[in-house]
Amino acid sequence: MVSTTALLVQHRFARDPDLLEEFEALAKTAEYNVVGTFDVVGPSSARFGIKGGKVEEIRIWIEAQKPDVVFYSPGLKSSQMYRLKEEWKTDVRDRVQLILEIFDRHARTPQSKLQIEQARLSYELPFVRHQLKEHLDKERAGPRPVGRQVGPGEDLLNLRYMEIRHRVAAIEEKLQKISEASELKRKKRVDSGFLEVALAGYTNAGKSTLHRALTGSQVEVAAGLFTTLSTKSSDLAMDGRQVVLTDSVGFISDLPKSLLRAFNTTLMEIADADVILLVVDGSNSVDEVRRKANVCLDTFTRIGINGIPIVTALNKVDLIDDAGIRERISALDGVGSEVVPVSAKEMLNLPTLVSVIESLLPILSVYSIDLPYGDSTMSLISWLHQVGSVRNQKFKEDRIEVEASLSLDVAQKLLKMLPQDAIRKLEPKSDNPAQGA
Repeated sequence: MVSTTALLVQHRFARDPDLLEEFEALAKTAEYNVVGTFDVVGPSSARFGIKGGKVEEIRIWIEAQKPDVVFYSPGLKSSQMYRLKEEWKTDVRDRVQLILEIFDRHARTPQSKLQIEQARLSYELPFVRHQLKEHLDKERAGPRPVGRQVGPGEDLLNLRYMEIRHRVAAIEEKLQKISEASELKRKKRVDSGFLEVALAGYTNAGKSTLHRALTGSQVEVAAGLFTTLSTKSSDLAMDGRQVVLTDSVGFISDLPKSLLRAFNTTLMEIADADVILLVVDGSNSVDEVRRKANVCLDTFTRIGINGIPIVTALNKVDLIDDAGIRERISALDGVGSEVVPVSAKEMLNLPTLVSVIESLLPILSVYSIDLPYGDSTMSLISWLHQVGSVRNQKFKEDRIEVEASLSLDVAQKLLKMLPQDAIRKLEPKSDNPAQGA
């Protein structure tokens, strides 16, 4: 099978980082054969996005090499895209369309498929409108109609425009129902005493590999970008607690608002978490580690996440030396409460990571609970084993005495089920024998 060839054109200002390598990784993930690249550094142009001299230089290269498509980063207005198509006589798309292609390839669930369709239609709407207008202008012979004069071209334009808007609205309604169902499931988890740790990070940081390493789940792990597009939750073993670890879509720089809006249902899993586990690719350069972490923090701000404890997992440390690890930990100073170097692939330092996560979860206290014998007593004890750590239980003549480590939320739920004098908090025992004498 002959692969589709692509030329990549990146435009940036001198102060901007060079993301051409990431751009090429996106193209390869979408299974394009990259046959050339241009890194255009300089001022922008209203007509083409880049200056006319560069447009001509690239046109000559295209005539010689004949790529099937040109991808432009970071983005183009609809008018600029069509002018470049006319100049270069080939298909021209931008970075967002490339990302949407990747999303479309990796969509598995009904939710992710709807999210991608919504994002694609929202993004393409101005392009469709421009294309139809251009076609309409070419069909006209003579002066443009004035006043209320309309022709079949205008009718076609308005019909297509309304079709897209109606479809976007219908998708929004379906996604809202999915969101409500997800919120109901989350509420049931919370009511059952579950806590949630959300995995977040730049795309290809190794989130899914870490998810598998920590939970033993079978979430898909692949070498390309954006393998995970929908949330996947599995139990995270932690003594005395019920914790789920949730994997979600990766972040990337300059992600447009349309994609953030489309994945709002998925991203809100992060906003509802008790702790965020931010995964950073330690095999990147120090500057890239810092840049990608800042992109993630900026994305948190854009989707309204604040006040949730963050622990940073510096992943893939098996690929760097000790000095490199120290450099990257220093570069991540201030990103979360603590940076833990790990290797998900080699299962390195994962117990330490779990301990740090546990330290950020609600504190467990020890309670003494008196349970009278009854039809629901054993079910209640079973529930205590699920939501806490039962240290001891004694069967008395008229009751069962249980000693358990519980979170404040679980203890408050228990108070609603039992008489107030049936549960009391035990003070920590002192290790100093002189105290209390």
